[in-house]
Amino acid sequence: MESITQKHVQPWWLMHLHNGCYVLMGIVLIMYPLQTSILLTGLLGGLLLLAGLSTAVMSIRLRKNGQADAIWLTVSSLRNSLFGLTLLVEMGSSPNTMVNILGLWGIVYAFLQAIEAMFYFLGTRSSQDKDYWVEVIHFFCVLISGGFAFVLIISPMSLPNSLEIAGLFLIGLGIIQVVLTHRLRASAA
Repeated sequence: MESITQKHVQPWWLMHLHNGCYVLMGIVLIMYPLQTSILLTGLLGGLLLLAGLSTAVMSIRLRKNGQADAIWLTVSSLRNSLFGLTLLVEMGSSPNTMVNILGLWGIVYAFLQAIEAMFYFLGTRSSQDKDYWVEVIHFFCVLISGGFAFVLIISPMSLPNSLEIAGLFLIGLGIIQVVLTHRLRASAA
């Protein structure tokens, strides 16, 4: 029979899977910037879809355990899943289509992170025991994903160079998300 403490343990490994997908996407973009092919677009789309599914499962688990603060995981899941599916549907399109989809994902990511940071700040202002570093980490997520989108959409660099630099931003985003996951896990404990 499952004990009460085991029932409420959250599967934080799902968040690390989510973060690892971002790092793998960055590595793929750095290693194969000239390979804007059907396979590369499908791989990036599949990784985004996997990131979305992992946060969806985490969100469902949180809600089953009675935690109402799973809305941001649900929004993150929808964002990643929709953009992952879009990349998979557009696998045969031009390289610019892939770059534009990824750039738009970066813009939406930055926008949603900014909103999440504001909501978190408003919720923690009245409480002195909350971890304010989470807001700082969200701020860095906004900067990194905004830089990712800038390099892909607005930057005047050529396509291979912009994909390599965008890959570095994705690796940074995955790493900062690991830090965020550890902070959230510590505050939940």
